[in-house]
Order: sequence, then C-alpha cells, then structure tokens
Amino acid sequence: MRCNCNYENEWQLSGRETDLVEFYDYMAFRYFEIHCPANTVFSDTVCAEIRHYPMQEESCVFQTDDPQANQIFEICRRGVMLGTQEAFLDCPSREKGQYLCDGTITAHAHLLLTGDPAMYRKMLFDFAASAQIDPGLMAVAPGNEMQEIADYSCQYPEQLLPYYRLTGDTDTLRRLMPVVDGVERYFDAHRNDNGLIENLTGKWNLVDWPENLRDDYDFELSQPIGPGVHNVINAFYYGLKKNADEIRALLGLPLRNELGALRRAFFDAFRKDDGLFRDAVGSEHSSLHACALPLYYGITAETDIPATVRLIQTKGLCCGVYMAYFVLKALVRAGRKDIMAQLLLNNSDHSWKNMLREGATTCFEAWGKEQKWNTSLCHPWASAPVILLLEDIAGIQTERPGVFSFGHPFFPDGITSIHVKISTPHGTLKKNITPS
Repeated sequence: MRCNCNYENEWQLSGRETDLVEFYDYMAFRYFEIHCPANTVFSDTVCAEIRHYPMQEESCVFQTDDPQANQIFEICRRGVMLGTQEAFLDCPSREKGQYLCDGTITAHAHLLLTGDPAMYRKMLFDFAASAQIDPGLMAVAPGNEMQEIADYSCQYPEQLLPYYRLTGDTDTLRRLMPVVDGVERYFDAHRNDNGLIENLTGKWNLVDWPENLRDDYDFELSQPIGPGVHNVINAFYYGLKKNADEIRALLGLPLRNELGALRRAFFDAFRKDDGLFRDAVGSEHSSLHACALPLYYGITAETDIPATVRLIQTKGLCCGVYMAYFVLKALVRAGRKDIMAQLLLNNSDHSWKNMLREGATTCFEAWGKEQKWNTSLCHPWASAPVILLLEDIAGIQTERPGVFSFGHPFFPDGITSIHVKISTPHGTLKKNITPS
C-alpha cells in the first residue's frame, strides 16, 4: 500500500458454488483485482463489508456555496468515520492503534459529527489505564506498543475539557482528575531550577511529524533528546498546567496557580527582541511551531501578538497536518479568523485543497502523498477542518456544558451561505446561515 504495508492472503477454494473468505483482520483498500486461470468460470458478484464505528451520514451536514470547502469537510468527515473502529485509530491501514494526540483532534471532531460521546469517553479511560504503566501516560492505548511521546501526554487535560464542554459529564471529569494530577507530577519532576522542562529523555519530544514539516526547528530531537531547553515541550507544559487548573476550578478543587512564574521563565528563555519566540535556549531561529503554540496557549504578550500573526501569515502551514490544528486555533484565539480561513482554504501544496488535487477521498497523513515516505491516505489527525468549520465558521458553540447553540458565524471570502446540521447528546441543531 502507499503507507508501506502489504496485505497478503492466500486461500484454496472449496469447489462449492459459494465460498466465504474469513480474513485474519480487517483491511483497508481502494480497489481489488481478481486473476483467474484461462477458461475459468467466475461469478460476477463480489461483496465486501465496510466497517467502522456507527456514524450516520446525515448526523452532521455542512454545506456552503463553496464546493471545495464542502469537499474539505467531506474528506475529513470520512477520515474520522473510517478511522473510528474499536478506537480512534491513528490510521486504519498501518498502525491500527489509538494515539493520545488523536484525542485532541479526532475525538473532538467525532463528537461534533455524531453527537455520540461514547468513543470519546472510552478513549479518555483507555489512556487513564495506561497510567498503571507510567503516570506520564503511554502514547498508544490500548495496545502493546510501548511508545511514549511527551507532547501528547501534556494534552490529556486539554482533551478532558472539550469532552466536558460538549457533554456536561462532570462525573468523568472528577474520576479522571487523579490521572491529570499524575501527569502533572511526572512533568514537574523534569523541571530545572528555572521551572522549565529540560532534558526530558524518558519520552520522545515530537514537535511535529514528519521531520521535514518541522519548519527547521532548531533543536536536536533524536532520542535521547538534548541536552538543553527547547520551546515546544515547555509550551505544551504550560498548556498542561493551564488546563489542569481549569479542571480544578470546575471541580471546586484548590488551584496551583503556577502559570505566572512559568510564563515569566518561558519569556526569559525564549522571547527575542522582535517579540517572537526562539526554538531553544541558544538559538535565534523562530519556527512556526515555537511561535504558534505560545499564541495558542495564551503565553504571548498582547503587544507581541501582531508580530506572531505576521509570522504565521508569512510562513503559512509549513507544518504537519496535526500541528495545523494548533496554528489555526491560535489565530482564532488571537481574533484573526480572517487569516485562519485563508490558511484553512489556501491553495498551496500545504493545504487540504492539495489533498483534493491528489484525489483524496479521506484526509491524508501529510499534505501530499510525496511529503512523507509512507503517507497514509486515511489519517483522521488531519480532520481539524471539521472543528474549525463547525465551531469557528458556522458558529456552533456551547451555551453551557452539553447545551449547543449557534453563535456568531464567520464568512470567509467566497462563502455567502452555510447550511449546517449536527446531532448533539440532547437533540438535533440545524440552521441556514447568511450574512446579517
């Protein structure tokens, strides 16, 4: 397959009129060929079963007067649908494993697309169970792949908060708070005297994947990592602290109130005179990742936001499809939905439109087939447009946890009408939206 996997099955037919082939496991494919010896009589009826966790196509509808925006939504919707099997799979054709980062994007998108929180909740408890192996959580669960990725572990409380916002399930929030505490203690143990994470050798520091989409991030990431202090893991660490305290506030628990000191240490280590952040202590390079993540988490000073926005606008999506979620959401949080929409719908080689040009029917692992040596052609971690189109363009919001409504829509250039319908845990929400 394109993602560097080969499926090989051989079987001997019984000679009866009908044979049922029982495969070892389900397989992803786009077409098949049947080769028969000469003069062989072969039935013209072949059936294959399409399998995925239940998702009704009509459970979520997003239509605009921009055909390509609709196509982007559709390849992402199908990616989430087919990638959701017994778990939120990294991809259904290669790993067939649930990675912790999939909770940030895929689980969020799946709940918006279906109104069904069961898989999201299962994922949260799957990774909570991995704390028995390591309180800093495994990168893959359930499964026997002993992989650990620091960036992903920091996002666990960030996944709890949208789940709570979209469902109102306080009980799950309360039950999983001890897991958040354990993750926080794990990372706290790797702080240096300034309070920043340094030489975190026990887990892979990913930054982004594949390596060629890290925007020349100036820090040695091969394992064992370091030595030194770099930006991205500390931005994620700040996000871990911020989200953990937000959960504590929701549950009426004492706050740790460490963000002020951590933000000052982050500024001292990484801020440059031009208002941008450097990749690492000792570097003068400002990658997209090193600037977008601090903006996303609210680390960036108000006066520095314009410089960061200019950098993002100049660089575009010179990152992977996974990091694109944080870049685009950072622009939303900075009040620049206009630039977010330009990048979301851009026409470059680093775009969802490029996937369409290359014949995508589901969202890819990278922006194009040749941008990674084994690009999978169904990778739900590229489904950020589902979230952005529904929440930040159509304006779907939660008035209070579990209760959805329509807020203020945003109309990118070329879009003058939006028809949207979603199923929520408490009913169906639909609306035809035009500029007021």
